[in-house]
Amino acid sequence: MPTFSAEIYSPRWEHNDTYVFDFERDTLTIKTPPRIAICKWQENRDPAWSGEKFEEILRNDFIYPPSILQDLIEYLWTSWRSGDIPADLVNAELQVVITWLNQITEAKPQTEFWSAYF
Repeated sequence: MPTFSAEIYSPRWEHNDTYVFDFERDTLTIKTPPRIAICKWQENRDPAWSGEKFEEILRNDFIYPPSILQDLIEYLWTSWRSGDIPADLVNAELQVVITWLNQITEAKPQTEFWSAYF
């Protein structure tokens, strides 16, 4: 099963962290050790997340993603799972979303006033 990695900028640590996305038929796993988010396929229902939510893992690194991000990753996985997108294109589409996330993170307000919040 395909495994993809993405470099996500962490304002908390001021460097990129590697996130690993494991696509399996019935499970999507997102990890950046020691943290892990797991999404399980459920027939005739929405996939179910367990462990930590992807957003919670990101927020721990002071990354404040749009609320749609987890849904986008889930959509990519389910599209691969159903054969709508081949594995060789999954990484390219994942990188597009991660680039967007990094741009949002880098564009956060950086005035002295907002530095206490971010």
